[in-house]
Amino acid sequence: MERKNRRTRLDFASNNIASTAFQNAATKTKRPTRSQPKFSTLRRPSLEFVVVFVALPLIAAWQGPLFKKWIIPQLLVLAALALAMLWRDPSFDRRPLRSVPPDWSLFVRRIVVFFILGGTVLLFLTIAFSHIRVFLFPYQRPILWFAVLVLYPLVSAVTQELIFRVFVFHRYRTLFPNAHTMLVASAGTFALAHLQLGNALAPALSLIGGLRFAYTYRATRSLALVSLEHGLWGDWIFTIGLGAFFYGGAL
Repeated sequence: MERKNRRTRLDFASNNIASTAFQNAATKTKRPTRSQPKFSTLRRPSLEFVVVFVALPLIAAWQGPLFKKWIIPQLLVLAALALAMLWRDPSFDRRPLRSVPPDWSLFVRRIVVFFILGGTVLLFLTIAFSHIRVFLFPYQRPILWFAVLVLYPLVSAVTQELIFRVFVFHRYRTLFPNAHTMLVASAGTFALAHLQLGNALAPALSLIGGLRFAYTYRATRSLALVSLEHGLWGDWIFTIGLGAFFYGGAL
C-alpha cells in the first residue's frame, strides 16, 4: 500500500513538472504583439497628403497677400509638427536627422560642382532675360545681405528640407513607393508651397530645385547635406538679385 501511494505521488509530480514545462515553452514561443504607432503612416495617407500639401498651399496662394507675410512662422510651425510626428513614429529611422553618409565628402564635391555650374547658368539667364541689377543687394545693404547668408540656411533651408524631404519621404512612402514618383511628389509639393509668393518664377525655380534636392536626399538620406545644398542656392538667389521673388516680407 505504501509503495502504491509513493508511485501515485511520483506520477502526480511528474505530471506537474511536464505541465509547467509545456506552459513555459508556450510562453517563450508566443509571438509578441506589436504596438501600433501613435501616428500611423498607413491611415489614409492620400487624404492627408492632398489636404496638407495640395489644398492648403492652393488656399494660401488664393489668399496670397495675407499668407505670404507669415512664411517664416508657417515654416517653423509646420517643421515643428513634422518633427514631432516623426519623433513619435516608431518606424522612423532618426539617422537622417543627425548623421551623414560615410562618403559624405564625395557628395559635398558633387553638390559644390553642380552649384557652381548651375549658379553660373542662373546668373547669365538673369542678366540676359531680366532687368534686374545683379549683386545690387550686397552692394547696397551689405550687413543685411550677410545676415541673410547666415540665417537663410539655418532658419529657412533646414525647416523646408525637414518638411518636404525628410517628412514627405517617410510619411508618404507607401503612397509613392516608386523612387521617381517620390521625387516628383516632393518637388511638386515644394513648388506648390511657393505659389503664395504671387509670381511664376518662385514656383518654377522651386520645382527645378526641388527635384535636385529630392535627388540629393534620396542619395544621401541626410538632412544636413540636403540643407547645405538648399542653403547655397538660397543664398545665391538673394545675392544675384532674385530674392525679391522669394521674399514674403516676414522679416
